[in-house]
Amino acid sequence: MFLRKLHNIPDKVKWLSLELLVVFIGVYLAFVFQSYSEQQAIDKEREKVFVSLKKELDQLRMELPRFADFQEGKVQEWDSIADGGKVAPFYGWRYIEPQYNFRVIEYAIDLEGIDIIDFDLYESILELYSTIKKLEHAERLMTEYAGRYKNIPTGIDKSSDMAKVLEAENRLMFFKFRVFAGDRTGNLRRVAELAQDIVDIINEKLGPAKTREVDITLLKLYLEADLPENFVKESFEQYFPQYSYEEMKKEAIAQ
Repeated sequence: MFLRKLHNIPDKVKWLSLELLVVFIGVYLAFVFQSYSEQQAIDKEREKVFVSLKKELDQLRMELPRFADFQEGKVQEWDSIADGGKVAPFYGWRYIEPQYNFRVIEYAIDLEGIDIIDFDLYESILELYSTIKKLEHAERLMTEYAGRYKNIPTGIDKSSDMAKVLEAENRLMFFKFRVFAGDRTGNLRRVAELAQDIVDIINEKLGPAKTREVDITLLKLYLEADLPENFVKESFEQYFPQYSYEEMKKEAIAQ
């Protein structure tokens, strides 16, 4: 029945239908090709962002715990001095911004709404960025209160009212300085923890082969930075226990 009806359709209608079909197929194939090209571009950009972000986060998770340990030790030392009614020479402490490299983190945040970073990862990066800003704020306040130290002239009578006022002001500034130093310690550790969590996510997204490639590139950067060999070895054995350091080193040098 259908074939009989098709046979009865005028030739002009047949040719018009065929032309419309060809146009439809052409438009459809063009759309598919464009979508494929766009997805390829997105995938390429996503990998580029993940690789750069991973390198930045790896350095944060490796370096900041050492900063936190040192700062925590200084806070304990300062607290002991303050318990004795004295003030440590805290006036020499200052932090010049930027202390930390988080340019790729900021770039990733600007990708909101673009199909490169999913929402869960975006939220984690945003939390990390917020904690870094808190860290910077604590360092800014430490710098500010260190600058408020009042120098007591050597020739002044220590029992004079002026000397007592200056000493009281210094003790107050020292107290606030120690509070913000404690905040800095906590924020350093929190940044390192968040960086570790995000690196785990990125490693899974990149896959084992690409992850190893990036990790070897990072080791190459550390080796070229002329750092002590023992320090580099201990750091990478601690933070990259899944690899053989000696094998990684050979590959890094060969690059």
